[in-house]
Amino acid sequence: MSEAYETRMDSIALKIRWISVQCYEMVLPGGKTLVTDPFYWDMSHFDGLTEDELTKNQKLEKKVYAQSGFSVDQFTSADYILLSHVHGDHCNLTGELWNRFYGRVLVPAECAEEIAKVFDIPYAAIYPLYPGNTYYFDDFTLKVYPGAHDNRAFREGKFQRPSDARVLYDGSEGFGLSCPCRLGPLGSMFNFNYVIETKNNYRIDFSAGRDYEEHCSHLQNEKPNLMLRHRIRSYSPETYADMIEQMGAQLAMPLHHNNARATGEDLNVYFRQVNEILKQRGSAARAFNPEPYKWYQICTSILPE
Repeated sequence: MSEAYETRMDSIALKIRWISVQCYEMVLPGGKTLVTDPFYWDMSHFDGLTEDELTKNQKLEKKVYAQSGFSVDQFTSADYILLSHVHGDHCNLTGELWNRFYGRVLVPAECAEEIAKVFDIPYAAIYPLYPGNTYYFDDFTLKVYPGAHDNRAFREGKFQRPSDARVLYDGSEGFGLSCPCRLGPLGSMFNFNYVIETKNNYRIDFSAGRDYEEHCSHLQNEKPNLMLRHRIRSYSPETYADMIEQMGAQLAMPLHHNNARATGEDLNVYFRQVNEILKQRGSAARAFNPEPYKWYQICTSILPE
């Protein structure tokens, strides 16, 4: 008697979970872990404070950024820490993760020295990145592309000149970072996008900021499998669906979507609308809104019809 047919088969490309803002923890083939834009701000920081006692910045932090149900101790590892830029809401856990796991900190080159100083990380652990270069690490290949930070504040007429002393603090105060420091202005100037290619040829696009059309031109021959893309508040579901199709990705997951909390938007509804648009267009691509802290496996599968 012959052996029974297999009923399904799965090839696991990646394990991934979303923590906060643009912080994803990924377990790569081979078991090493990559953490992007390490950030978490616990709601307990506001214990005992009334709304009247909070500063303007603290009110924003509590409404948009603060979360509960997680701690830095729950990261499984951080063999690589990859920063897109150095604002506080993208890097405040860098020092804690490095001191626990002693990984390599991959950061835009112009920000490398400041990151080392602010978090007191040995210079030799910092790996400066330059746009246009490809880096071949033991566990993945990293392609680096230029980027541009979102300019919503600039569009709203809230820009500040370097002569304004507040610029030294802007984007850096809060989230447990010591000030004054240069992370704010450096974060506004240097914002990189990436393609991460694993050892089993799975390609992940990581792109945030306002330069999407330019970034797509860089990636016209890459066709990443998974797109991690900034969900700017002004993007309609149609716009996000357009971006997925323009990138040529099979799957998309959001970055910086915590900002939806500012207006009470339901992102599960939003991404259902994105997927309905993709279905109507006959696209096989899909968007997925991850539950915080929950691990997911991304697979190529053979399933019975």
